[in-house]
Amino acid sequence: MRFVVLSIIALVTSAAAFAQDRPIVRAEISPGTVAVGESIELKITVLVPTWFTRPPIYPNFELANAITRLPDDSSYPIRERVGNDSWSGIVRSYEILPLLGASYKLDGQSMSIAYANPGSDPVTMEIDVPEIIFQGSVPTGAAGLDPYIAGRSLALSLSVEGEVDDLEAGDALVLNYIAELEGLPAIFLPPLVPALSFDGVSIYADTPSVDDGSIARRSERLTLVFDAGGEFVVPDLTLAFWNSATETIDSAMVEGFVINVAGPPVVSPNDGVQAEGRWWLWILIAAGASILAVVITVAGSAAAGHLRVAKEKRSRSEPHAFAILQTALRANNADEAYRAMLVWLQRLDPAMSMRQLALGYGDAALVSDLESLSRMNYSCSNGGSDGNTSRLADGLATARRRYIGGLTAAAVSELPPLNP
Repeated sequence: MRFVVLSIIALVTSAAAFAQDRPIVRAEISPGTVAVGESIELKITVLVPTWFTRPPIYPNFELANAITRLPDDSSYPIRERVGNDSWSGIVRSYEILPLLGASYKLDGQSMSIAYANPGSDPVTMEIDVPEIIFQGSVPTGAAGLDPYIAGRSLALSLSVEGEVDDLEAGDALVLNYIAELEGLPAIFLPPLVPALSFDGVSIYADTPSVDDGSIARRSERLTLVFDAGGEFVVPDLTLAFWNSATETIDSAMVEGFVINVAGPPVVSPNDGVQAEGRWWLWILIAAGASILAVVITVAGSAAAGHLRVAKEKRSRSEPHAFAILQTALRANNADEAYRAMLVWLQRLDPAMSMRQLALGYGDAALVSDLESLSRMNYSCSNGGSDGNTSRLADGLATARRRYIGGLTAAAVSELPPLNP
């Protein structure tokens, strides 16, 4: 009996001693000051006297004007000696990127942990995370950058889809702008497409595509449909950035280009010579008008007929039909695109079906997208798309280039038939 009592006292004493072994949480920041555009490492270490019964629940460590990221393989287990005992631990590392030159502080954070308590239920508790302070700074030479971009490298590119050297009114071009930034997330990349506004040009912009990774990437796509002829200038694009590798201001640029489109230009209401102070010009105009009146009367009928024939010929041309098709596809209007497709196919010489076009000048993706467009039409849809009309526009542009160049694609076999 005496032995049993002593055993109970020993167990109680051991449990009391164990309860005093509270878990340990450490927070380490490295370095304490970083330039905006570079990251600091926040390392959280949690130690318990036994072992974890479930993974710790961490706070999100989100901060205003900063980006917190959890890299891949950011957590790993450790064993550490505390006093005379070996404790179990978990280390988790975060990346924090300050967006402003300012002081940052994380306080009032806590985390939930659960660990084994031999002879009793597991212990679950909230543990405070130590205060975390670091500084974001803007390099002296980069203070004037607007927008502020920083990274080890920045590359810009511009590609053009379409026949740049042989354009007529009714044709279309697609501009693809791409920026690739090493060292920062894509949120730092500003809009790329310049503010284009041309008389006689319809402009359609796709939603920008943004991807993060070891190289952050932003791409923007712009479709230009030329409703009239003329000369149109796409300007250069230049972005200055702080090169964190060389610690200097660097820049990336893509050159613009001039687009020449055959066809009648748009007539501006401000064109011509202003009348103020030119009263004598009106006298000459009146005299000339009297002389030309007879000529205009005689030739007017013939000129109007020729103009009407020219307009009708243009409206029946293959380039004009293809431009209407591209506009409908870029606008994600499946019904209008299907009707425009049938018209364009009839303008080809010789005319062909969707399947003939896809098998002769396209690929499997084009066959699939054309089948999808046909299926939407025959299912009595009310417009819209299934998300493939933009890809279909690209595929048709490629097929048309092959067709015009007299090239044929490799035969596409084992493909399902398109709807008639």
